[in-house]
Amino acid sequence: MYIDSHTHLSDDVFLDSVDGIIDGFKESGLEMVVEIGSDMKSSRSAALLAEKYDCVYAVIGCHPIATNDVTDEDMLEIEQLCAGKKVVALGEIGLDYHYDMDRELQKKLFIRQLILADKLSLPVVIHLRDAYADMEEILHEYHSYINNGILFHCYSGSAEMVERFAFLDAYYAFGGAVTFKNNNRELAIKAVPIDRLLLETDCPYMTPVPYRGKVNNPNYIPIIAAKVGEALGMTADQIGVIASDNTKRFYRIK
Repeated sequence: MYIDSHTHLSDDVFLDSVDGIIDGFKESGLEMVVEIGSDMKSSRSAALLAEKYDCVYAVIGCHPIATNDVTDEDMLEIEQLCAGKKVVALGEIGLDYHYDMDRELQKKLFIRQLILADKLSLPVVIHLRDAYADMEEILHEYHSYINNGILFHCYSGSAEMVERFAFLDAYYAFGGAVTFKNNNRELAIKAVPIDRLLLETDCPYMTPVPYRGKVNNPNYIPIIAAKVGEALGMTADQIGVIASDNTKRFYRIK
């Protein structure tokens, strides 16, 4: 059975199709998904989805692109939402320098959520894009607040960065980008310890080949598993079992 460790089923594109997608899990061999918040609206929706469906767990937090909109009241609500029985981490949080946004404000919100996660004894799910140097610096400085696990979602960094992040004993999730024509993630996949490797779709984004151009959904996770398996000389099913065990361990799902 597979687990999709990172979904956005709360996205408006799924407004009328969530039930049908979840109904397809059994046929795809999908056991469960982890629904990720990226701002206050999606965090609330993630919590509600987890309450509604047995096979959905929630992660609550604010993505760096939401930095300008996060208030003190929002931080209090994040803490309240994280008290939910099926909330398993704080995220997705981090740094994104791809867009022209205030980097200092991003860092402040990221650090604030790192500290909150430690207070709540929750692991953190990291969004990292074009900001590896600052991310490494912050994680070294605030390493004492990372006591419950850290996951780099949709990992796009190098094998060298996996080694540089070794002090974190981090987990890494790979998504649809591993199937793209110019994918160069094989060395990074091989650099990740096998007991720290996860699978994700990041749906509705990052749709894997051969479905590029269509809306991504969790039922495509076996395609990603097969591509990761190619890099490691393993079958999709073998990768699925390993990644599912790792996902449950990271998120503390029994």
